[in-house]
Amino acid sequence: EWEPFAPGLKTLEDATTIRRRILLAFEQAERETDPAKRQALLTLAIVGGGPTGVELAGTIVELAHDMLRGEFRNFDTRLTRVVLIEAGDRILPNFAPELSDYASKALERLGVTVELGRPVTRCDAEGVVFGDTQLPARTILWAAGVAASPAAEWLGAAADPAGRVLVEPGLTVPGSPEIFVVGDAAHVLRPDGRMVPGVAPAAKQQGRHVAATIKARLAGDASPRPFRYKHDGDLATIGKRAAAIDFGWIKLTGRLAWWLWGLAHIYFLIGFRNRLAVSLSWLWIYVTGQRSARLITQGDDRS
Repeated sequence: EWEPFAPGLKTLEDATTIRRRILLAFEQAERETDPAKRQALLTLAIVGGGPTGVELAGTIVELAHDMLRGEFRNFDTRLTRVVLIEAGDRILPNFAPELSDYASKALERLGVTVELGRPVTRCDAEGVVFGDTQLPARTILWAAGVAASPAAEWLGAAADPAGRVLVEPGLTVPGSPEIFVVGDAAHVLRPDGRMVPGVAPAAKQQGRHVAATIKARLAGDASPRPFRYKHDGDLATIGKRAAAIDFGWIKLTGRLAWWLWGLAHIYFLIGFRNRLAVSLSWLWIYVTGQRSARLITQGDDRS
């Protein structure tokens, strides 16, 4: 029931919805004469302190404080307040503690308010409630993860509280070895007891494992093939000049980490044309500080 007020970021349509809501909030703030209502329009709450929440917070505060400065006559966009709310005791919980601390300080230097240790208990058209604090915010963004697809319901299989299917070590449904579940629809544990993250690199590894298992079965080899996840590292960008990278054996922060983050994302794009277009676009933003995409393409569909 919070989804109409707090969209997530999973698809291109989600991204344009977020852009539209932010720009509409600024447009409404330009016409608003009540100081309290204007400040609510200029307050953006981001729920979830993982990589998505951290990256959104850094990007939005730079957009408001730098890129849109001077484009409105009746208010200063530097009054925009971005609040990142994390229920845990630190942001980027999958990273090493020193990288979480670096990211928190980097966000605060940009102007982001980081709130820790208090989960959100309400989202509505007026704002959010976390702990005993009520924050008036007309723009709320959800970065705390979403429920899994209803695959467990289709299959009649056991699931965890988020709806992920509790699979066997070989990624099969218990009692149905001919059915595989992968990606963020599957609850898969590492040898140390931690869950395999529901991210694209993990899903690609699981897909390759399932393909190899099916190929082996067709060749007559029905022996168990437990999945072994190889963690390639964690990356998160903080604005356009800082990032945190945790490869386990090496940890990087600052501008070098930001460039490596960008190279990693460009490398996994499909096709040279896409890589070139994104590279030139990011280079333009980095050098000029300007983002060209400021279109409000749809009306506000929030109910």
